[in-house]
Amino acid sequence: MNRYRSARPVRRPEYWAVVLSVVIAGVCFYGIRAAAIYGLAAVTAVVTDFACLFLQGKTYRLVDFSNIGNALILAMLLPASVPYSIVLLSTVFAVGMTHIFGYRHDLLFPPAAAGYLFAVLCWRDEVLLCPAAGEKFALFGSRAEVAASFSAELNRSAGVRTGAFDILIGAVRTQLGTGCLLLLMVGLIVLVLRRQLSFWGVFGYLVGVITAVLAFGLPMQVLTGNMFLFSALFLVADPCVMPGEGLTDYIAALATGLAAVFLLSEYQLEYAPVTAVMLLCPLWRALHRDKQEPDQTERKQVEAE
Repeated sequence: MNRYRSARPVRRPEYWAVVLSVVIAGVCFYGIRAAAIYGLAAVTAVVTDFACLFLQGKTYRLVDFSNIGNALILAMLLPASVPYSIVLLSTVFAVGMTHIFGYRHDLLFPPAAAGYLFAVLCWRDEVLLCPAAGEKFALFGSRAEVAASFSAELNRSAGVRTGAFDILIGAVRTQLGTGCLLLLMVGLIVLVLRRQLSFWGVFGYLVGVITAVLAFGLPMQVLTGNMFLFSALFLVADPCVMPGEGLTDYIAALATGLAAVFLLSEYQLEYAPVTAVMLLCPLWRALHRDKQEPDQTERKQVEAE
C-alpha cells in the first residue's frame, strides 16, 4: 500500500454528510447526552492528535479531519448510557493507535474498530448494555436502565418480535449509530455511487456475509442487527483503509464477511463484524501492497502534514 498515494483529503464532503446525518439521528433519538458523547469524542480526538504530533515534533494540520471522523464513528458504536470516561479513554486509544500504525491516508486498521474493541475488553457491560430506544436523560447525574441490545436478543432467539418499521428507523435497543438501517442503507448507496467507498469492497463484504449466513443455516433476520450494515459503511470500505483496487478489495472484503458470520455463529458476538475487520486487516495490507515508489513532491506534501 502506498503511504504517499494522495496528499489531498481522503474523505470528501459527501462522506461527512453521511457521518453527520447519523450523528444527528442519534441526537434526535437520545437527546443532549448523545450530543455530549459525540462532542467529547471529537474534542478528545483533536487534543490527542495535537499532543501526538507535538511529541513527534510535527505541526498539527486538520487536512481532512480524519481523526475527528474516526472519533465520531467510534462514538456511534457506543450506547447513549456509556460513561464519559469510557468515551474519553477509548478515543485516546483509537487516535493514539493511528500514530503507531499508519496515519490519515494509510491506516493499518479502522481506528474506530480498535477503540471499540478496547472499550469492550475493558468495560464490557457499560459498552454492550443499551438503554431503551429513544430514552432521553440528563447530561449529568442520571442513570439509565440498560439491558441486552436488540442484536444480543436476536442472536439468542431469532423469534424476537419487533416491527419492521421500528428496525428500519432504529427504534430498538441499540448503540447510538448502528440501529437506523434505512439511514445506513441510503448512506451506503450514496457513497458507493459517488465513488467515495470501494464498490468491490462493499459488494465483496455483502456477498461474504450473505453466503456465510446461508452456509451456517442462520436466519436472515440476524442481518438486521449485529452491526453488519454499519460495518459495511464505516469500517470495511473506509477510504483511509481500503484504497479501492478492484479484485483485491473484493477478496479482502469477502473474507471479512465470511469471518464475521463465523464469529457470530460460533461465539454469538454481536460485534462480530468489528472483530472480523480487526482480524483480517493484515490480509488487506498484504493484498494492497503497492510496488510503486511515491514521487518526491507528494512525499514532501504528506510529510509536511
